[in-house]
Amino acid sequence: MKSSFREFVKTGRGKLTVALCALGVSWLFLLWQFSGSFAGLMPSEDRISNIEREIKQLKQQNTQLRSRKKANDELKKLYLSRLEGYWNEERDGAVDTELRNRVQQAAREVDLKLNTLGSVRVSPINSELYYAEIDLSTSGPVETLVHFLGKIQEISPKLAWRRLELRPDAGRNAESPGSLVLNGAIRVIGFDKNEADSSGGAK
Repeated sequence: MKSSFREFVKTGRGKLTVALCALGVSWLFLLWQFSGSFAGLMPSEDRISNIEREIKQLKQQNTQLRSRKKANDELKKLYLSRLEGYWNEERDGAVDTELRNRVQQAAREVDLKLNTLGSVRVSPINSELYYAEIDLSTSGPVETLVHFLGKIQEISPKLAWRRLELRPDAGRNAESPGSLVLNGAIRVIGFDKNEADSSGGAK
């Protein structure tokens, strides 16, 4: 029988049979050897649940970050739009001289004499913005003062009254019984473009 098996192995069919058997044994050995590793490659239900939880948390964080970015973008857009209404020396001239000139021009246009007009004071708000203020006093008929206030309102960039006091003019040189004395302080917000560009505030 051994002789018959040997003869069979020598044939092509026998060689193929032996090769297939050897291959089968090799596969069985590999499966047995690495069965533990293969089992570790398949995630457990707990692991799958943890991964799903992590994915959900990441999605929530991503949504929150997108919302924050949108809010920041809208805030930056609002800030940049408001900068257009602030005093910019490149566009409006030196604030310490030009602000004074514009107030004087408003008084001249309504034939109002300013009793006092102080120098412009500049106070920083932050690295980019500042206040520029100027004190003034005058007196005249109500109608003239109303026109003067209207002229101040027309000045661009917009000016604001930080302080405004009106009282009857009881002086001897009052133009009429209806004359008023006006004391006030005018303020404008200024924008330092060079500071903003260096800090990346406005692009």
